[in-house]
Amino acid sequence: MAKFSLGTDGANLIKKHEGFSLKFYGDPYGYPTVGWGHLITKKKVYKKNKTGNPNDSLLTQAEADALSKSLNLGYTSPISLARAEAFFAEDTADAVEAVNRLKLPKGCQFTQSQFDALVSLTFNAGPGVLETDDVEAMLAHKNIYQFFAGPLTPEDSDYCSRLVSKAFSYDKNLKARRNEEATLFCKGAKYTHKYPVYTL
Repeated sequence: MAKFSLGTDGANLIKKHEGFSLKFYGDPYGYPTVGWGHLITKKKVYKKNKTGNPNDSLLTQAEADALSKSLNLGYTSPISLARAEAFFAEDTADAVEAVNRLKLPKGCQFTQSQFDALVSLTFNAGPGVLETDDVEAMLAHKNIYQFFAGPLTPEDSDYCSRLVSKAFSYDKNLKARRNEEATLFCKGAKYTHKYPVYTL
Protein backbone atom coordinates (compact mmCIF):
# COMPACT_ATOMS: atom_id res chain seq x y z
CA MET A 1 0.00 0.00 0.00
CA ALA A 2 1.26 3.47 -0.86
CA LYS A 3 2.38 5.54 2.10
CA PHE A 4 0.25 8.59 2.75
CA SER A 5 1.07 11.90 4.38
CA LEU A 6 -1.46 13.96 6.32
CA GLY A 7 -3.49 16.06 3.89
CA THR A 8 -4.80 19.59 4.27
CA ASP A 9 -8.33 18.54 5.27
CA GLY A 10 -7.01 16.27 7.99
CA ALA A 11 -4.56 18.83 9.32
CA ASN A 12 -7.25 21.51 9.39
CA LEU A 13 -9.68 19.23 11.23
CA ILE A 14 -7.11 18.37 13.90
CA LYS A 15 -6.03 21.98 14.32
CA LYS A 16 -9.63 23.15 14.59
CA HIS A 17 -10.31 20.87 17.54
CA GLU A 18 -6.97 21.13 19.33
CA GLY A 19 -7.06 24.85 20.01
CA PHE A 20 -4.04 27.05 19.35
CA SER A 21 -1.71 29.46 21.09
CA LEU A 22 1.83 30.63 20.43
CA LYS A 23 2.05 31.26 24.17
CA PHE A 24 2.52 28.52 26.77
CA TYR A 25 -0.74 27.43 28.40
CA GLY A 26 -2.04 24.76 30.74
CA ASP A 27 -3.99 21.91 29.11
CA PRO A 28 -7.05 20.32 30.80
CA TYR A 29 -4.66 18.56 33.22
CA GLY A 30 -2.56 21.66 33.80
CA TYR A 31 0.38 20.35 31.78
CA PRO A 32 2.23 23.12 29.93
CA THR A 33 1.34 23.09 26.25
CA VAL A 34 1.95 25.29 23.20
CA GLY A 35 0.89 25.54 19.56
CA TRP A 36 -1.77 23.01 18.56
CA GLY A 37 -1.79 20.96 21.75
CA HIS A 38 1.97 20.28 21.81
CA LEU A 39 2.82 18.91 25.26
CA ILE A 40 5.96 20.51 26.68
CA THR A 41 6.31 18.32 29.77
CA LYS A 42 4.30 16.38 32.36
CA LYS A 43 6.81 17.21 35.10
CA LYS A 44 5.20 20.58 35.87
CA VAL A 45 1.57 21.50 36.43
CA TYR A 46 -0.02 24.91 36.02
CA LYS A 47 -3.57 26.26 35.77
CA LYS A 48 -5.93 23.66 34.28
CA ASN A 49 -7.83 24.65 31.15
CA LYS A 50 -11.56 24.12 31.65
CA THR A 51 -12.92 26.01 28.63
CA GLY A 52 -11.00 24.73 25.61
CA ASN A 53 -9.67 28.26 25.03
CA PRO A 54 -5.89 28.38 25.64
CA ASN A 55 -6.12 32.08 26.56
CA ASP A 56 -7.93 31.08 29.76
CA SER A 57 -4.93 29.22 31.18
CA LEU A 58 -1.88 31.05 29.85
CA LEU A 59 1.33 30.86 31.83
CA THR A 60 2.74 34.20 32.89
CA GLN A 61 5.90 35.27 31.09
CA ALA A 62 7.85 34.64 34.29
CA GLU A 63 6.43 31.10 34.56
CA ALA A 64 7.17 30.40 30.90
CA ASP A 65 10.73 31.70 31.13
CA ALA A 66 11.38 29.70 34.31
CA LEU A 67 9.98 26.54 32.70
CA SER A 68 12.07 27.05 29.58
CA LYS A 69 15.20 27.54 31.66
CA SER A 70 14.54 24.56 33.95
CA LEU A 71 14.04 22.21 30.97
CA ASN A 72 16.72 23.85 28.82
CA LEU A 73 14.19 24.08 25.97
CA GLY A 74 16.06 26.55 23.83
CA TYR A 75 12.85 28.52 23.32
CA THR A 76 10.30 30.31 25.45
CA SER A 77 6.83 31.80 25.17
CA PRO A 78 5.68 32.96 22.68
CA ILE A 79 7.02 30.62 20.02
CA SER A 80 7.05 31.36 16.29
CA LEU A 81 4.40 30.04 13.93
CA ALA A 82 7.12 28.07 12.13
CA ARG A 83 8.02 26.31 15.39
CA ALA A 84 4.33 25.60 16.05
CA GLU A 85 4.02 24.02 12.59
CA ALA A 86 7.15 21.93 13.23
CA PHE A 87 5.72 20.70 16.54
CA PHE A 88 2.44 19.84 14.79
CA ALA A 89 4.28 17.78 12.17
CA GLU A 90 6.21 15.95 14.90
CA ASP A 91 3.09 15.34 16.98
CA THR A 92 1.02 13.97 14.10
CA ALA A 93 3.83 11.75 12.77
CA ASP A 94 3.01 8.83 15.09
CA ALA A 95 -0.66 8.85 14.08
CA VAL A 96 0.29 9.04 10.39
CA GLU A 97 2.63 6.07 10.83
CA ALA A 98 0.02 4.05 12.74
CA VAL A 99 -2.58 4.48 9.98
CA ASN A 100 0.00 3.71 7.28
CA ARG A 101 0.81 0.44 9.08
CA LEU A 102 -2.78 -0.85 8.88
CA LYS A 103 -3.27 -4.06 6.90
CA LEU A 104 -6.12 -3.55 4.45
CA PRO A 105 -7.99 -6.20 2.45
CA LYS A 106 -6.11 -7.30 -0.67
CA GLY A 107 -6.28 -4.73 -3.45
CA CYS A 108 -7.75 -2.04 -1.21
CA GLN A 109 -6.36 1.41 -0.53
CA PHE A 110 -7.50 4.50 1.35
CA THR A 111 -8.45 7.74 -0.30
CA GLN A 112 -6.72 10.82 1.12
CA SER A 113 -9.94 11.75 2.94
CA GLN A 114 -10.24 8.33 4.57
CA PHE A 115 -6.62 8.44 5.63
CA ASP A 116 -6.95 11.96 7.06
CA ALA A 117 -10.07 11.06 9.04
CA LEU A 118 -8.35 8.07 10.62
CA VAL A 119 -5.23 10.10 11.44
CA SER A 120 -7.38 12.68 13.23
CA LEU A 121 -9.11 9.92 15.20
CA THR A 122 -5.77 8.28 16.06
CA PHE A 123 -4.06 11.56 16.97
CA ASN A 124 -6.84 12.31 19.44
CA ALA A 125 -7.63 8.85 20.81
CA GLY A 126 -4.28 7.05 20.48
CA PRO A 127 -3.29 4.18 18.17
CA GLY A 128 -5.27 1.66 20.22
CA VAL A 129 -8.46 3.03 18.65
CA LEU A 130 -7.45 1.35 15.39
CA GLU A 131 -7.70 -2.03 17.12
CA THR A 132 -11.25 -1.60 18.40
CA ASP A 133 -13.80 -4.08 17.07
CA ASP A 134 -15.81 -1.40 15.25
CA VAL A 135 -12.82 0.11 13.43
CA GLU A 136 -11.54 -3.33 12.47
CA ALA A 137 -14.99 -4.32 11.17
CA MET A 138 -15.13 -1.19 9.01
CA LEU A 139 -11.63 -1.69 7.61
CA ALA A 140 -12.32 -5.36 6.79
CA HIS A 141 -15.30 -4.50 4.56
CA LYS A 142 -14.19 -4.07 0.94
CA ASN A 143 -17.11 -1.85 -0.05
CA ILE A 144 -15.69 0.82 2.26
CA TYR A 145 -12.86 1.42 -0.21
CA GLN A 146 -13.52 3.54 -3.25
CA PHE A 147 -11.62 1.28 -5.64
CA PHE A 148 -14.83 -0.76 -5.78
CA ALA A 149 -15.87 -0.76 -9.46
CA GLY A 150 -19.59 -1.41 -9.49
CA PRO A 151 -22.43 0.64 -8.06
CA LEU A 152 -23.42 -0.14 -4.49
CA THR A 153 -26.94 -1.34 -3.85
CA PRO A 154 -28.92 0.82 -1.40
CA GLU A 155 -28.45 -1.97 1.15
CA ASP A 156 -24.67 -2.03 0.61
CA SER A 157 -24.46 1.74 0.90
CA ASP A 158 -26.52 1.74 4.08
CA TYR A 159 -24.33 -0.98 5.60
CA CYS A 160 -21.19 1.05 4.86
CA SER A 161 -22.76 4.11 6.50
CA ARG A 162 -23.52 2.05 9.59
CA LEU A 163 -19.97 0.69 9.76
CA VAL A 164 -18.53 4.21 9.59
CA SER A 165 -20.86 5.54 12.28
CA LYS A 166 -19.94 2.74 14.67
CA ALA A 167 -16.21 3.01 13.95
CA PHE A 168 -16.16 6.72 14.80
CA SER A 169 -18.37 6.35 17.90
CA TYR A 170 -15.45 6.79 20.27
CA ASP A 171 -15.60 9.16 23.27
CA LYS A 172 -19.08 10.58 23.80
CA ASN A 173 -17.58 13.89 24.91
CA LEU A 174 -16.28 14.47 21.38
CA LYS A 175 -19.34 13.77 19.23
CA ALA A 176 -18.90 16.92 17.13
CA ARG A 177 -15.32 16.02 16.26
CA ARG A 178 -16.20 12.39 15.56
CA ASN A 179 -19.03 13.38 13.22
CA GLU A 180 -16.67 15.67 11.31
CA GLU A 181 -14.12 12.85 11.04
CA ALA A 182 -16.79 10.42 9.82
CA THR A 183 -18.04 12.95 7.27
CA LEU A 184 -14.49 13.41 5.99
CA PHE A 185 -14.03 9.63 5.81
CA CYS A 186 -17.11 9.39 3.55
CA LYS A 187 -16.07 12.28 1.27
CA GLY A 188 -16.39 11.22 -2.37
CA ALA A 189 -17.64 7.75 -1.45
CA LYS A 190 -20.72 5.89 -2.68
CA TYR A 191 -22.13 6.08 0.83
CA THR A 192 -22.58 8.99 3.24
CA HIS A 193 -22.28 9.70 6.93
CA LYS A 194 -26.02 9.61 7.48
CA TYR A 195 -26.03 8.07 10.95
CA PRO A 196 -24.48 10.46 13.50
CA VAL A 197 -22.09 8.78 15.93
CA TYR A 198 -23.69 7.05 18.92
CA THR A 199 -27.10 6.77 17.22
CA LEU A 200 -26.87 3.08 16.27
